[in-house]
Amino acid sequence: MKIKNILTSILLLISLVTLSSCFETVEEINLNNDGSGRMTLTFNGSQSKAKLASVMKLSSVNGHRVPTVAEIKHELAQTAAKLRAIPGISNVKTNADFQNYILSVSFDFKEVSQINAAFGKMLTAYKIPTYNAATYTYNKNTKTFIKTYQLNPATKKQYNELKQEDKEVFKSAQYTSVYRFQSLVKSMANTKASVSASKKAVMHKTPILNIINSGASVNNSIQLQ
Repeated sequence: MKIKNILTSILLLISLVTLSSCFETVEEINLNNDGSGRMTLTFNGSQSKAKLASVMKLSSVNGHRVPTVAEIKHELAQTAAKLRAIPGISNVKTNADFQNYILSVSFDFKEVSQINAAFGKMLTAYKIPTYNAATYTYNKNTKTFIKTYQLNPATKKQYNELKQEDKEVFKSAQYTSVYRFQSLVKSMANTKASVSASKKAVMHKTPILNIINSGASVNNSIQLQ
């Protein structure tokens, strides 16, 4: 499995979006004090929507077959079905905006550990190594939320094996995480992340190439009050 598929596997739609020159992946978690919450994953190609509109009229680009709108919608439906089958996951919703090329999937969870189960099941289903998934924990007693991701050397190796024209799509690609809480943020470990003015949200934004090439950390340990 090629790295561009790995990085964008959750929706299985980035065979389209990565044909553009710029895209952003956004991970949002709204976490309640009891450990329940909602997660939204978004792949945003709006900055390249004119190019994407042209790409959609083609059968292939750089040797990659361009999926049809119907195929994209089918993959979204398949993703939603897999999520609904996971205990603790509910209220699964998908959205495909083909005017701006913004694609998303969101779901409620009863426990943070169910996010890990969701990623694990989908990665396994699509034959993607599970070492590419981040893990999430939340301790209700200490009110500590932790995200952990360790870049596997195989991921960088797969990137280096891409054709140059395929590498180009990552030049402007961004990864953004936004975590919102009911309680105030007391402290956090990742100095590259920022706390909102309300002190109830943490955002971290970094180029995807920084993660691949230099192992830029997207880990964080957030202590709530």
